[in-house]
Amino acid sequence: MSSIQDILSKFEFTRVLSHDTRTKLVFLLGQVEGQDCIVSFEKTQFDDGVIPQLTSSVGAMDDVVENNIYGWCMAQMKYNVLDTRVKTIYPATDVHIAKYEAQSRVMLVETPSLYQTISLPYIKSIPAKRTQWVQNILNGSAEADRVIYHDRHPETGFVILPDMKWDGHSETLYWVAISMQTEILSLRSLNSGHLSFLKKLRDTSYQLVKEKANLDSNQLRLFIHYQPSYYHFHVHITAVSFADAPGVVSGQAHLLDTVINNIELFPDYYQKVDLPFVIGEKHELVKNWK
Repeated sequence: MSSIQDILSKFEFTRVLSHDTRTKLVFLLGQVEGQDCIVSFEKTQFDDGVIPQLTSSVGAMDDVVENNIYGWCMAQMKYNVLDTRVKTIYPATDVHIAKYEAQSRVMLVETPSLYQTISLPYIKSIPAKRTQWVQNILNGSAEADRVIYHDRHPETGFVILPDMKWDGHSETLYWVAISMQTEILSLRSLNSGHLSFLKKLRDTSYQLVKEKANLDSNQLRLFIHYQPSYYHFHVHITAVSFADAPGVVSGQAHLLDTVINNIELFPDYYQKVDLPFVIGEKHELVKNWK
């Protein structure tokens, strides 16, 4: 496995996949030793510790405008703070490239029949190596120092750790809980036999977040993506104050409490219901739908 430093030093730029000026997030596509590589750069929020010194940390200024009581400019800050999060995906697959490339989104409605004939064959065609990083977390061979909780029970166990999108602040809390089970592919797999597991995961998450981040259960949003970015069951744990957290939009996020309630009402709810979902127009599922 190549280190981030090694990847960055060998990275040869190809093109910009996407650049979100609102979130200050850019994804670059390039080559490292002849293989595709994705590198992202994201500006983080100001650290509370440097805010009182911001005005005294302004260095070189350009494009200065002064008009009556108003003034603005572009400035180079002098404080020595790590303020850019860098992530790499190497080697990157066509699926990764399509995921992070700027593209239009479409809404598809998946019936149980379409799940069986289109979505499930697609899921089963995904090579196991695509989720090897998940197995590395579950077996403790990777990211062990980041794990917050690890219940190794093969059926009701799960790992909780910070999502790579979390910046460390309570108000933007973003954790993920990953099931030890491999049989639960997605929301479609859930039934009444999973209720005790789902409730255990929910209650444990509430307890841990209260202990670690001092947030109450009513300050949290636990949800499941459909379609998920990877087909090994996991639950996203975010602070409600993180209003624009990635993936919280309708057509993608299903609240865990609602999922539990639906299954309590109808044990095979997710095997019978039509599930709309938003997805990039370049995704393989869209091609199969057409």
